[in-house]
Amino acid sequence: MRPMDRRHVAFGVLCALLSACVFGNVGTGDSAVSKPRGPSTASGGSVAPPTAPACTPASSGGSPNVAKPELAYTLKDRWQEAWLGAAAVADLDGDGKPEIIVPREGKLIAWHADGSILWSYATEQNRIWASPVVGDFLGDKKLEVAVAARDTVILLDATGKPAPGFPVKWVNELRSLAAGDVDGDGQLDLLTAPGRSGNTDIIAAWHADGGFVPGFPPIATGAAKCDDKCYFAGCYDQNVATYDLDGDGKSDVVVPHDNAYASFFKGTGEMFDANAMYKRKKVAGVRYLHNLTEAIAGYAENEDTALQAHFTNTAPAMGDLNGDGKVEILMLGSVQNAAQDQRKLGVALWAMKSDATRLEGWEEPFYVKDYLAGLEDLGDTNVVGATNQVTIADIDPASAGPELIFAGFDGYVYAVSAAKKQLWRYQYTIRADELTGGVVVADLSGDGIPEIVFTSYSTTENVSALFVLDAGGNLLHRIALPRRGAMPLPTIADTDGDGVLDLVVSLKDAVDKEESVAIYRVASAKPNCLLWPTARGNLLRNGAVAPTKGTP
Repeated sequence: MRPMDRRHVAFGVLCALLSACVFGNVGTGDSAVSKPRGPSTASGGSVAPPTAPACTPASSGGSPNVAKPELAYTLKDRWQEAWLGAAAVADLDGDGKPEIIVPREGKLIAWHADGSILWSYATEQNRIWASPVVGDFLGDKKLEVAVAARDTVILLDATGKPAPGFPVKWVNELRSLAAGDVDGDGQLDLLTAPGRSGNTDIIAAWHADGGFVPGFPPIATGAAKCDDKCYFAGCYDQNVATYDLDGDGKSDVVVPHDNAYASFFKGTGEMFDANAMYKRKKVAGVRYLHNLTEAIAGYAENEDTALQAHFTNTAPAMGDLNGDGKVEILMLGSVQNAAQDQRKLGVALWAMKSDATRLEGWEEPFYVKDYLAGLEDLGDTNVVGATNQVTIADIDPASAGPELIFAGFDGYVYAVSAAKKQLWRYQYTIRADELTGGVVVADLSGDGIPEIVFTSYSTTENVSALFVLDAGGNLLHRIALPRRGAMPLPTIADTDGDGVLDLVVSLKDAVDKEESVAIYRVASAKPNCLLWPTARGNLLRNGAVAPTKGTP
């Protein structure tokens, strides 16, 4: 079952290349939405933060103290509101200073840090759902920017003009956009998935000249080699991740969709084979029932009580959990009963291999059963339900493998170890009208110990905030945000070239010719450790963290 129609009413290296005062009469300073639950492992809440660095400290040595984010400047254009597209920070014009590229409604705007606009591009559509992708697609050692708006994908050169062969059109609505070298030719390709249902193509890939990558779309071309037990459905919220799963030098593609199934495609467009235990030819025929025995059988003995995944708004990720030099597939999905008449049963985090087998120790998913809000859109006001996405970051070197950080449907942010152990949780809200889109991670004090940053959004004005937690899940700072807060994830980057990191917050709302984007300076933050600094992990928006051992 798809969610209600969301109608319109009114990479870390690349990032490196590339206040007390709050707006109007909104409150100022730090304030906690609720008391952090710790440090105490017994409480199930926050814990004492790690004392060993997870990454290289800043050359200055850093400090254990994270400076309070101070409003440095704002960017403004007109009244356009934000959807879920996070800002990108990259040097487009080659002057050695980065630009801040932000989707606002159906327009993409590239601002200088002084507030002037380098260029803006109107897509002629009424919204850009997913975050812009930035990379060198044309092989000219310059950066291009891509966005998806409704049924259109546009690749823009560094001056904001469409590249030859673009725009391209496919189907409505394209709510995902990512980049990877799908065919292994050494150049980046663009990938997107549509919000449409039925047994039809759910992924497309284009070369930088606007032509389809051979084998894509995979169902239409026959490259998928599926049988009648590949069960496809729509993709409604950033449902694409891409990285080399099988070591053939081509970016493979993960696409969970609006049912209890997920598709994993090779760079050729062929669907990965399912493990023989499932008695299914391809992975898109494997039903994600929580109980592994039932999943192998493909059905539940009691569908009223059996639990299964639903991946409608799942933004997948890939990372090496067990240290074998290969990436696993991570998917955070909503939970329903197998009969599909009970849908608000929380969220579950899955760790999978490319043949749909479950990682050792993850034979059943990590399950958070409590429900407050997030499965559905928050009214007919362009305030959407929660994106089910997981952030992969090593925030605690004492815990083997990277940590997995995500928001549940219960008002909490969770950190889970690679061994499926809950490390901590932080309650950011008790409101049923306040959500977060997910978290970003970077070291904000230069000591090599990362912090967690996120924003909230709400249908109620002036209740949302920008949050900074330490690596133990303890609240360090809460900065009030104006109006309906910020639906997109924040981006952590040095926006003005001063060597200090900023938090770029694209606000949900804007007042005509007033602030659209707020940039908060964190005086203690240096660019020494950007683990997951923006939506989907990097500016290719591929949702992937490369293994630190060997090659995939």
